[in-house]
Amino acid sequence: MTLGEKIFRLRTEQGFSQEALGEKLGVSRQSVSKWETDQSIPELDKIVTISELFGVSTDFLLKETEDSYDRIEESVQTQDGVLIREAYHIGRRPHYEYKSKKMIGNLPLVHINLGFGIHRAKGVIAIGAVAQGWLAIGYVAMGGMCFGLVSLGLFAFAVLAFGLISFGSFSFGVISFGAFAFGIFSIGAVSIGQFAFGASAHGAQVAVGDAANGKIALGYSRAVGTYTQISGRQPFDYESACRAIDEHVSSNWLFFKTWAKGMVKWF
Repeated sequence: MTLGEKIFRLRTEQGFSQEALGEKLGVSRQSVSKWETDQSIPELDKIVTISELFGVSTDFLLKETEDSYDRIEESVQTQDGVLIREAYHIGRRPHYEYKSKKMIGNLPLVHINLGFGIHRAKGVIAIGAVAQGWLAIGYVAMGGMCFGLVSLGLFAFAVLAFGLISFGSFSFGVISFGAFAFGIFSIGAVSIGQFAFGASAHGAQVAVGDAANGKIALGYSRAVGTYTQISGRQPFDYESACRAIDEHVSSNWLFFKTWAKGMVKWF
């Protein structure tokens, strides 16, 4: 665990904001942020103050090992009664970190940072609780192709996904697939966009599904729009549907119009 990660964990466990910690140490919030992201290192007197503030040793802060800490309680007598004061001792928690020596630009080719707690990984290939990279895997993943509980990237796969192309229970993107999908071209149980396909489809241009709502609406049980078909689970009239799409959807949507006609045939 790096010095920055230790400062971040100590601060968040005590419920301090970066601004509040900065005030206690006589520095700016930006300085605290740079410490926590290992962009800079506190001066020696600040490290001593941090150790006193959080009740840890300077050795614990400065040695980049797998050592972590656990809370212990000690009681002290006050005139009003007993006050519980928290202290820390160094313990060990399972942790594994690997950084490849090969660099691409200023990033390691592979950075893996796993263990109990919030471990951040940043590399071309990044794996960690918080991962940032061209290929990122983590609870929170950001970058090119991302896999996680929450993902933000060009291609995002997650429970909550945001991306150019996104897949997730809740999916937001130009092209999105999910239980709840929101995008220009969306496919899902509930889909909302310009072109929407799903059980409940709401498409400004084209909507196809069990219940469809859009300019061109094709529904099995319900269709609301200017140009509609209700099929009753029978195949839609593909020729007339394509003709309506060609005639009434702007040529600005040419790429998606072609896809939409294919989806009508598939549905």
